[in-house]
Amino acid sequence: MRTIAKGITRHRDANNVHVQTTYRNVEPSDAIDALIDTEAHKLEKFFARATGCRVLVERPHGRRGREFGVRIDITVPGDELVITHAPGVHQESRNDPSDEPPRLSKSAEVDAAHKDLQLAVRDAFRKATRRLQDYARRKRGE
Repeated sequence: MRTIAKGITRHRDANNVHVQTTYRNVEPSDAIDALIDTEAHKLEKFFARATGCRVLVERPHGRRGREFGVRIDITVPGDELVITHAPGVHQESRNDPSDEPPRLSKSAEVDAAHKDLQLAVRDAFRKATRRLQDYARRKRGE
């Protein structure tokens, strides 16, 4: 029987950015650590003054499936950017001419990106890149 790691934290430095990864209800993985380090290093291209990157990789408690959530906190001078990439469900639009909003069906599927941990991490860092680019533009006054 394998036990799942709860709240295990790993610290590393990816060039100038200190990276801290916490795994909650997910077994720590060297491959995921390497992916996170690579993606955190890429963030420096968009804003070189970022000093820290905390990443939380989690599976909601009590979920037996493979639904992963990723939260990224990026420390920049005088501020912190928080990016959350959490499991959600697809909404199915009905072909009903009424004005009712779409409803979630009983067979709603969890986003595919949340079923694969590497995809969830990459998608979260894509969001982080966009947020950091927007932040850098605001700082430059664009």
